This record gives sequence, structure tokens and C-alpha cells, in this order.
Amino acid sequence: MSKSSQRQFVARVAGIEGTFMTKSGGNSSSDVTKAYDGGSDVPDLIAAPKNVEDVTVSRGYDAVRDEPLLKTLRSKVGSFETTISVTPTDRDYVASADPVVYSPALLIGLNEPEVAADSGDLATFELVFAAGNVR
Repeated sequence: MSKSSQRQFVARVAGIEGTFMTKSGGNSSSDVTKAYDGGSDVPDLIAAPKNVEDVTVSRGYDAVRDEPLLKTLRSKVGSFETTISVTPTDRDYVASADPVVYSPALLIGLNEPEVAADSGDLATFELVFAAGNVR
């Protein structure tokens, strides 16, 4: 058994060609209320429904591949619904476990590539999704 590096995951967005180089967010949590009965030192724990935080994916910008996509998605922020999958892989990028799936995932943000005339950094773009569930 060996540990995995961050690069041993493949992130995909259904309906969008290619893979993404980063995925952040998507963690699950639930708010809780502690209710104490009179005289009790131990509370009853009352949990709210599970909440899945927003998922952000990004990749290097390729004008030929990505500009038509961004042109389409600019008008679909708030309405494009899809599924995001993140698959753990081995060192040869062969799936090593079932993917983590976020669905439904609603596009709520599109972050365009940054521009700097004095930079040689990779231009990237990000897609931000509200996730309804994770499995």
C-alpha cells in the first residue's frame, strides 16, 4: 500500500471536454444544536441536513479548446447543471477506487484567465459549482 499524491486524481465535469488540473471544496458538514434537558450535563445532538460546500475546478487555458466553452458558459452561469467526478488513480493514472461524484452541480461562477503582460505564468480559468450532494 502506498500513499497518493495530489496529482493521482482525475477531475471531470460531465458535458465539458477534457479533464481539470485542480479541484477544491466539496467537503460535507452539518450544523448541530446541543439541547440540554434540565439538569443534564450531556446534550442531545440535533443535526441540520448535510451541506456540501461549493466545488471549484480549474485548468490551463487553451484558446482553441476553451474559448468556445467559456463563450457558452458565460451565459449559463446559474443555469448549467452537471455532474462532477473525481477519480483516485494509481501512479499510472489507472482508476484505483470509485470516483467521488458531486451531483447535481450547478455552475455559479466562472473566473476568467488573469491577464498580465509581464508574466509567463500559466493562464487558467476556474468553474465554481454549488453541489447538491456527494456520493
